[in-house]
Amino acid sequence: MSEVKRRKDSLDDASREMIYNGCNLSELSKLFRMDHRNLVEKLHGVPPSGKRGKANTWRVHEVAPYLVRPIFDIEDYIKRMHPSELPKMLTKEFWAGQRSRQEYLLKAGDLWPTDQVVEAVGELFKLVKMSATLAADAVERQVELTPRQRTIIINIMDGMLRDLRQAIIEKFEDRAPELEEVDVEAQDEAL
Repeated sequence: MSEVKRRKDSLDDASREMIYNGCNLSELSKLFRMDHRNLVEKLHGVPPSGKRGKANTWRVHEVAPYLVRPIFDIEDYIKRMHPSELPKMLTKEFWAGQRSRQEYLLKAGDLWPTDQVVEAVGELFKLVKMSATLAADAVERQVELTPRQRTIIINIMDGMLRDLRQAIIEKFEDRAPELEEVDVEAQDEAL
């Protein structure tokens, strides 16, 4: 037996040609069980990937998205798309929707402008600074402190305030560069 027997599941030449080189309209019509008119309508504007004889051919994986109805929810798919993947006609609507969403969240109190966040954090910092500054006095009212103990408490509170101040500056430096220039030392002296 010098001839190699073909396996039953191997592809014949016509099938191999369709898979690797593309299908013509009549083959696509049979493959997708679609009327020729509907097929031509759905492929309108889709350039052929090649030619076989005089007939145009299309690769199956390239035309399948145009011919098969998606099995997923299109609205969910669009929600998960990156804005750059949207068709140009939907880009304007996407950004208008984002703007409306921001306005809604702003009115609902779930979204804050950066300057208001910075202001609120500044107020909280002032409150923590005042409490930390008065902590040594509060402890001394309850228990008499030696000068060394008092210095230790003050140094601990000052270190905590420096760390907190630095953390606040680092968190907001990218968001609001113009706010970096705020003179925190002058605010500290005012307290």
